[in-house]
Amino acid sequence: MALTVDELRDEMSHHLQDPARLLVNDDQLLEFINSAAWDAANEGWVVDLDETESTTLSSGTYAYDVPASFVYVHELIVADAAGDYPLSQLIPWSKWQIVMNGATVQFLLSKDRFTITDGRAVKVRGQARPTAEYSADGSIDAGMESFIRERAIMYAARNLSRHSGGHAQQYAQLMVEAKATSDELFTRQAELFQPKTMSRVVPSR
Repeated sequence: MALTVDELRDEMSHHLQDPARLLVNDDQLLEFINSAAWDAANEGWVVDLDETESTTLSSGTYAYDVPASFVYVHELIVADAAGDYPLSQLIPWSKWQIVMNGATVQFLLSKDRFTITDGRAVKVRGQARPTAEYSADGSIDAGMESFIRERAIMYAARNLSRHSGGHAQQYAQLMVEAKATSDELFTRQAELFQPKTMSRVVPSR
């Protein structure tokens, strides 16, 4: 189940020993979460994305717009008669490519090697850029929860270490600990958020 921004703010308040949010309010917590999100986005991380709603095959049509958000695509799978997407329905790499049609990015299926089944949906599997700015009612990208939490706590603790009087040293220590943890996660998880082998780049995104 996805970690929501509200749940993450609750966790942060607990770690900051500020459950009533008297020292750091909701808006400030969201700012720290987004600072952490920017750190990941600026490193070129990508997150997995599957989409089945935008691409439906039509007889005689071999070019289809690449759905929004995708920056890499590694698989196209045609639905079977039951509406499932078994790997036996995978379109081989040799039968599709990604091209620019003017300003539009499209999948181009091979007229000679691929048979269209009219009305069948296509599952697009690939990767998107991670969220760089969360909304208050959003959810944290899957797999990035630990890094975002620790890095956001680091930013919050750094802020509090400058303005919390007698507790400044305590928050400075929390900042150091959260930074070390987030740096370790950053290094350890970086490989998980790289483009998959055999991915095709979606140009202009």
